[in-house]
Amino acid sequence: MKLTTTKSNISTLWLMKHSALSYANQWFMTDRKLMKELRKNGSWEIDAVVLGDLAAKYMVARGFKTEKNNPLSNSQRWVTAAARLRAAVQSVEHVEAKVHTLAIELGKVAPVKSTSGYLLSAATKFLWFAGEHEVRILDKRAVDALGRLRGVRGKLGVDYEQYAAVWKDQFDAHKEVLAKTLADLPCQLLWTCIPSDVHTEAKTVFKELWFADRVFDKYLWTLGVGANGGATSFV
Repeated sequence: MKLTTTKSNISTLWLMKHSALSYANQWFMTDRKLMKELRKNGSWEIDAVVLGDLAAKYMVARGFKTEKNNPLSNSQRWVTAAARLRAAVQSVEHVEAKVHTLAIELGKVAPVKSTSGYLLSAATKFLWFAGEHEVRILDKRAVDALGRLRGVRGKLGVDYEQYAAVWKDQFDAHKEVLAKTLADLPCQLLWTCIPSDVHTEAKTVFKELWFADRVFDKYLWTLGVGANGGATSFV
């Protein structure tokens, strides 16, 4: 289907292109390493140190408090969280159940009042990086963006099933613009921080379904910065 040019979708296409270029850089600088190293050598074992780095990068580490005057609690919380994540990844539960179960289990690792013992955002991020790419990453910026696109926020921030359904509806609505963006992305490699010796790998990654998902995530995060949206970085 030919993309119809209007003022509205010109703006959408520009923001999607910005998001694709931005995520390409993020993939190379951070996500590439986290994806490769979170599960040690492709095994079921979750690297606790990498998990802590992931939590800090994706701004969910604050949900895991440390024990006062206990120098070992900082590392121990990630060892425990890694064990919970490994159990979730190995579970035969469907995706929604895995997210729900892990959110509860992570809440038990280091509960804080502000999370009510249910670490939903952390659960989705940990599962995705552990290879569960059917999981939709829940982030406040994405929740805000989806709320505006949908016309109502509702329970998007606390109801994973509803969040995933609305995410898919909007992903489908943006498929045409996203496809055009991804088709153009390899031509923009010289504008990224990705070195030339990684360009072949990058071009292969750009074709992965999960990469399209993450570009859309970046689009939502960028759109969700404020009431008027804006082209700012995720972190």
